[in-house]
Parts: sequence; C-alpha cells; structure tokens
Amino acid sequence: MRYIAVTFASSICIVLSGCAAAPGMHFDANPAAQNQTQDSGRVDVNGQHYMLLPLTVAGVNATASVAVRPAADELAENLVQPGGYQYRIGVGDVLHVIVWDHPELNNPGIGAQSNSTSQLGSAQTLAAQAVASSNGGDALGRVVQADGTIYYPYIGALHVAGKTVPEIRAALTAGISRYVRSPQLDVSVVNFRSQKVYVTGEVKQPEVVPITDVPMTIADAVGLAGGITPDADLSGATLTRGKKQISVDLYRLLYLGDMRNNIRLVNGDIVDIPNRRIKKVFVMGEISKPASIPMPTDGPYTLAEALNDAGGLNPLTSNARQLYLVRASGPNMTTVFHLDCSSPVALALADQVVLAPRDIIYVDTASITRFSRVVSQMLPFAGGLADIKSLGM
Repeated sequence: MRYIAVTFASSICIVLSGCAAAPGMHFDANPAAQNQTQDSGRVDVNGQHYMLLPLTVAGVNATASVAVRPAADELAENLVQPGGYQYRIGVGDVLHVIVWDHPELNNPGIGAQSNSTSQLGSAQTLAAQAVASSNGGDALGRVVQADGTIYYPYIGALHVAGKTVPEIRAALTAGISRYVRSPQLDVSVVNFRSQKVYVTGEVKQPEVVPITDVPMTIADAVGLAGGITPDADLSGATLTRGKKQISVDLYRLLYLGDMRNNIRLVNGDIVDIPNRRIKKVFVMGEISKPASIPMPTDGPYTLAEALNDAGGLNPLTSNARQLYLVRASGPNMTTVFHLDCSSPVALALADQVVLAPRDIIYVDTASITRFSRVVSQMLPFAGGLADIKSLGM
C-alpha cells in the first residue's frame, strides 16, 4: 500500500509540473516533439510546414487568397456598350415577315387567327395549317430550319442564320422587288429559341433564359431567375463559357456598383451561384460557444465579429494571451498567427483582420484550467486508493 501511495504521489508531481496530461486541446509552440524541426519560426511536422507569426493586419492580408480578376478582365469584348449589340438569328428562331398591301405574301396563319368569322375547314384555315406544318408548327411565323433557311414565296429558301434582322429585311426586299414594285416589307422575331443561357445554384428559380434582341447581362439573368436566395455566396459566383470558368464577384456588382462584373452573356453561358455553406470559419478552444460560422454574403467578416458570434472567450478557462488564427496559406503550408488579446486594445486590431473561408480561430487553455482538469482526473483515482486502504489492503 505504501508503494502505491508513493507511486501515486510521484505521478501527481510529474503530471502537474507540465500539465501535459490535461484533457482537451492546448497549443504547444515547442517543436521538440518527434518529427519536428524549427527554423526561424517555422515548424515542420510530417512534411507539413507551419509558420508561427505575430498577428498583424498586413501579415494576414499577405496570406489571403489572391484576388480573382473581374470577369470583364477576361472577357473585355463582352462588356455592354450602348448601340454595340445586334441579335443574330439562329436555328429555331421564329420570324414574322409582312409585306404591306400584299396579304397574299404574308403568313396566311395571321389572317386565319385574326378573322373571327372563319370556319373550320375553310381554305384560309387549311392554308394556315399548311404553313404551320412547314414552319415547325407555328402558323404566326417562319421557323428557321436546321440548315439555317426559311422559305418565302417567290424567293424560295433564304439563308438567314447568323444574320441580323436588318440584313434579312434587305435580302427579302431585294428578292421581292423582282415581283413587287417598291415593296414595303418588315421583319421581326416573334420567338427567340436559338440561343439561351443557364442560371443555376442559389437563385429562387433556376432558369434557362433565352437571349433576345435586348443584350443579356449577368444581372439580367439573375433577376429573371427570381433573384438570389439567403444562402447565396455572391463573391463565389462563376461564369462558365465553353471550357473556361471565370470568377464573378456579384457582391461587388450588386452592392458596390462594380459594373466590370456585369458582362454580356452569350449563347451557352452558365451562371452558377454556389451555396455559402463551404465558406465557413471555425471558432474552437476555450470559447463560450465553439462553432462553425457561415461567412456573411454582404461584406467582409472580421476576427472580432467571429469571436463575438461565438459568444466570446470563456472568462473562466481561456488564456486570453494565447489566441491563434490558423490559415492554409499554400500547398503544404499553414500559417499560425498569434494574438495577445488580454488587452481591449487588441480587439481594435481584431476588428481590422478580415477572415478568409476555412480559417480556424483557436483560444488556448489557461494554465490553471489545465491544472484543474488534471486534478479532476486524479481525484477519482485517489478516492479509489482510499477505499482500498479502508479495506486493509
């Protein structure tokens, strides 16, 4: 029994001297452990590199992700310019052609639908049905066929794909002029079906949005999709064009008026607004309410805000001198910033430190807390020894 008591007392002294056996995490900047080396504040652990630095605004900003250039820098030719846009007809578009004072040259379906007294089976109705059949089922217009042509009386097949409405009007006028003197002819698009863009992700109504004779911008497409949801990550939006994917900062566009991000969309573009779930910061250690906190969508998120949202430092167990901001700063490299926030002055600095997604904020344990935790682990064991002694062992 005496041997057990001596051994227990020795163990207590050893453990309490370093508190290494304290339950829970605590930060140890000493690289003396196995497989660790230190060089000017750098710690290497199993091939992963860690750099311990004092927390400063400049130092944190230097390790932030490189800002992605606005999409307009990548696609400068697609900036919206007044008077610089003309819609070009494509396969599937429906054209309405009318020649004034010559109803026999117009789509018979127009007359059939406008004449309320027409009878089913009349010659005009049958003609409308024939036109509808030859034009993809649309009696009010001429559908651009797969070969890019439309059929028009006296002219025959006319290639229109890739042309603008004024160019088609000129071609039709030139063809009709051989049969009609000074024809007054007009062309319009009654159904835009050849070109479209896709809006996906955190919008209220993901849509396939047709491109029309009005230039379509990113802001237009998002608006037509019902706007964004509360979970949208505005700064993480992307524009996919062909094999290229470009970052678009919708926060700067919608809230700061940065029109460089409001580029004109072209056929096949995909605008995706991701969920902000992956953009979190983690507050751990001796915090009142440890949590993973989604970053807001309406501006920068600071260290002071994150600490406040997590309820602040635990006044009973935390070591205010040992606050760490952990950030992945490159391949196999993690930077650990240290801040002594025992003084209220440090909170002013914390409010200037802008966090990045997946940052980890860790508050270390006070020495007396680790001491208390070790004692709490030892007391049940000591109580067991007392019971053994009372039994006469």
